[in-house]
Amino acid sequence: MKNIFKGIQSGYGTNVLPLWAVFNLYVIFICTSIPGLAISPIMGKITEIFPGTSPLASQMLEIGPNLAAIPFVFLGGWIGTRFNNNKLTAWTCLFFSLCSVCFFLIPSGNSHGMLFLIILSFLIGIAAGVLSPLSTAFIADMFGGKKRTAQYGYTSATLNLVLMGCTIATGYLAKIDWHLPFLIYLLPIIPLFFAKKFKKYITDPTQIRKTDAAANNGQKVHYKFSQQVNIGMLVRYCIFYFVITFVIAAISLYLPFRYTDSSTAGDLTSILFFGIMLSGYLLNYVLRILKKGVAIWCMIAIAGGFFLMSITSEVVLVGVGILIATFFYGIAQPYYYDRLSMASSRIALTLTLAWFASMDSIGNVVAAPVIDVIAKIFHRSTTTDPNLAFWLCTALSIVGLVIVIIRKIIVGVKDHEEVEKTKATLMDVTKPALNPAGHAAAASEAVSSTTPATTAQASTTASKQ
Repeated sequence: MKNIFKGIQSGYGTNVLPLWAVFNLYVIFICTSIPGLAISPIMGKITEIFPGTSPLASQMLEIGPNLAAIPFVFLGGWIGTRFNNNKLTAWTCLFFSLCSVCFFLIPSGNSHGMLFLIILSFLIGIAAGVLSPLSTAFIADMFGGKKRTAQYGYTSATLNLVLMGCTIATGYLAKIDWHLPFLIYLLPIIPLFFAKKFKKYITDPTQIRKTDAAANNGQKVHYKFSQQVNIGMLVRYCIFYFVITFVIAAISLYLPFRYTDSSTAGDLTSILFFGIMLSGYLLNYVLRILKKGVAIWCMIAIAGGFFLMSITSEVVLVGVGILIATFFYGIAQPYYYDRLSMASSRIALTLTLAWFASMDSIGNVVAAPVIDVIAKIFHRSTTTDPNLAFWLCTALSIVGLVIVIIRKIIVGVKDHEEVEKTKATLMDVTKPALNPAGHAAAASEAVSSTTPATTAQASTTASKQ
């Protein structure tokens, strides 16, 4: 306990991070997910607050922050490769905070009040989008090795813990006054107080560019994104993350229609947050068990969880299915963030993580319309049969599992062929005195040394030459 108060081990040698710096990192990370949180508790009485509100306006208010975040996740990632990341974070938090204050100025019953509410929701969605790749890049800056993997899990878990608490708190606050839930949107004020001191703990891409230019005889270095990151890995992980986010989003979207009792739907939805939170705190322990089969086991668990949700309406069993699916979703999300941070140079890291983070917003936005379209193709409706959505997600998870297994087999065959080729090459070029065990060890070492991290490093070196 005493060591915790002294600071948090960074994983970079004996370097220790002060508690305030880690706290600030967590706050920035949480700020990326709070847009929309204050809207949920007032959606039921939005027509009372703003009479004459159309269904379209209500939908835009609910999905607005996610829609706005999608393009600005990419823009934030791109700017983050060229601009001082600490200054970008501070300016974005200031913009976020000013917009948040404006929520309290909207009067009830005003004919333009709903329009202002939608605009402000879009604006804070923009701020959250910009912060998203920056916050995940900062974790990679501040932590290394197993500590970094653990921190990706801890931040994800803490985020969901905070979201659970805030969801409950905003519900009670909305009963007092509909403006009060927007207090949560003032959270970005906190990083402004730490901005000046926080810069020493994160990497500045602009400084990297200056250093590289100086090493290149003062000439500006041009960085090609495809040479700074393992593109194949990025594409695979983005597709995988989109699929699992898509199906997990269906839980909160269709539970209220399957269980019309609000308390039952609320209890089951809370299990979703709990599952992701629990897995985040147990991430490193679970990864030691799963080893290299993370994708397969996660897809098996998600498919199994949805199958259990689909075959029964028993609340307890549905809750168990939700827990299984979301627990392993909570394993996959931080794990692949960590993997991508090793597959990219720091110059390209914010844009790399922006691509990955965007899958979250896109998956949540398109889940409902795509599922409804698929249902219509089979002449069915999720409105009359909301359980159909869970069956469709079960089928999609099984298809994803099959694809992951097939790819695993193909990669395994290629790796085996590569090892055999390496063995044959070593047999030709090494001395006869080297015994077979030595060949196998050398071959194994040669293959294992070609990792995504070394690929990204080699690409970075090539781009500088």
